[in-house]
Amino acid sequence: MKITSAILLIAILYLLIFFGHAVYLKRTVYGDGVFYFSWVRSIIVDGDINFANEYAHFGVYAPGNKHPIGAPLFWLPWYAQAHAIIQGNGYDLPYQLLTGFISVLATLSGLTLLYRQLRKAFSQTASMLAILSIAGATNLFFYGAVDPVNSHAISFFAATVFLSFLFSKNVSPFLTGCALGFCALVRPQDAVLGLLAFPKYSKAFFLGLIVTFFPQLLAWQALYGALWTNPYLTMGESFSWWSPHFFDVLFSPTNGLFLWTPITLLATGGFLFWKDKRRVWFFALFALEVAIVGSWSIWWQGASYSGRMLVSTLPVLAFGLAALYTKLKNVGLQWKSMLLAIIGSLTFLNVLFIVRFLLRT
Repeated sequence: MKITSAILLIAILYLLIFFGHAVYLKRTVYGDGVFYFSWVRSIIVDGDINFANEYAHFGVYAPGNKHPIGAPLFWLPWYAQAHAIIQGNGYDLPYQLLTGFISVLATLSGLTLLYRQLRKAFSQTASMLAILSIAGATNLFFYGAVDPVNSHAISFFAATVFLSFLFSKNVSPFLTGCALGFCALVRPQDAVLGLLAFPKYSKAFFLGLIVTFFPQLLAWQALYGALWTNPYLTMGESFSWWSPHFFDVLFSPTNGLFLWTPITLLATGGFLFWKDKRRVWFFALFALEVAIVGSWSIWWQGASYSGRMLVSTLPVLAFGLAALYTKLKNVGLQWKSMLLAIIGSLTFLNVLFIVRFLLRT
């Protein structure tokens, strides 16, 4: 199978699931998606960032909006064009379908970019198998197809763009900094992806980072009266490095990343077989992201399928998977058939877990 066929297959599957689930529910906006969607609806339809009417419509309440502005800004151009044509109230299903559709396309674009990055270090087969694994056997399947009106699909795309820029010789430090700023704009926690840029930091890099992240500072100033703040703390939540839940984030029966999507455990083990100096930085980044989530008072991440706050690390884990698959290839035997069987089994298990999760929430 060629990568074009694989991406096409993934695209058909993701889109069928997205539209099927949306038509069944008659909505795509729920949970945290309400707060992200409220940003774009309020800006385009009302011309303000007063979310009282949006929250009343969706039956929720919160002071301000602690959810970052990155994903809404990503949706905004398409939403604005749709509103100019539809001239509706901004809540109707076509608006919601379009918003989710854009996130699905971002996920598919991220997978395509990720494959190109993997091919720089691994064979075509190992790279394609890694892409199939990420698309089918991780929680990207859920947040890229079932619940895309959220920040997670966009965070996956943003992280992939950053890696693509970082490891390209033709992209300026300024644009690479902009890509990192985009990651932080979608999820501020993902600013730690900048660890991978060490020691390539420069003034241009930081300028790009600041310029791109600046809209979030303005949003905080408007909502909370300070350019630099942590809205999560205003909601009674807290962060503590002294009582972390590092291993709970990975192994909790509730939604531990390794238990619910075990292929991610294989990915971390795969770094042992990657003879590249980047593996230390990649593993350190993954551990740091887990530690940040584990320090949060809501370390289980609310109504999360697997570790949703770690979707942005999947592009990094893909390198571990490709390294593992390359190692198995060198062992010999019927490695392709064996790997396809493993990936297929873990994908099927992922689907069962997703169905179970949906039935319980």
